[in-house]
Amino acid sequence: NKSGDRFITGSYDRTCKVWDTQSGKELLSLEEHKNVVYTMAFNNPFGNLIVTGSFDKTAKIWDANTGQMQHTLKGHKMEIVCLGFDPHGLLVATGSMDHCAKLWDVEHGKELFSLEGHKAEIVSLNFNTDGDKLMTSSFDNTAKIWDVMTGQCIHTLEGHSGELSCGQFDFTGEYCLTGSIDRSCKLWDVGTGQCIETFRGHNDEVLDATFNSTGNKLATASADGLARVYNVFTGACTALL
Repeated sequence: NKSGDRFITGSYDRTCKVWDTQSGKELLSLEEHKNVVYTMAFNNPFGNLIVTGSFDKTAKIWDANTGQMQHTLKGHKMEIVCLGFDPHGLLVATGSMDHCAKLWDVEHGKELFSLEGHKAEIVSLNFNTDGDKLMTSSFDNTAKIWDVMTGQCIHTLEGHSGELSCGQFDFTGEYCLTGSIDRSCKLWDVGTGQCIETFRGHNDEVLDATFNSTGNKLATASADGLARVYNVFTGACTALL
């Protein structure tokens, strides 16, 4: 959670557990899923709710303090592999192997929109800071930016030659990045959907990438065993880790 006093784990034992960070003791065991609990999140910065996504094709919303299940989100046709709360804690987004993402109302547990258009599994999704846009990254080599209020696709980010592994907005929401097994990371203009820069240098697939808090640097982690830090504005690699 945001304060760092508790953390959560998901397991092939079909549970999500809440732990005390200081002592390492188990606080809660969330046990309702019928298959692997693959992905989970707190509703940061609030920390009073947890959402879990499972290979049983459902997501569940839980009270983080009592462990009581509040809603089961049913609608996906295949395994859920990524999810997250919006910054206001009002919405949950889920991404699935069924090629679609869904937006859900947290209070009532109802599906609001089914975001369809990807041609392969959705492996990553992220809201922007304002919570009005959602980015989905897929094994179809593309990312999509969606209008959260309407469920409409605003841009499809095309340019990678391999499956995507990750995607993220910067803090301002004006730019976003994508990482791919094509060994590159790309920077995109959210307003136009155009690629601004391609960051190369890795000798194997990019597994993850992230902006720093101000958005002037990004870091990539690769299966080549290295991480690289880039200057967002110049495209130069400034550190090799």
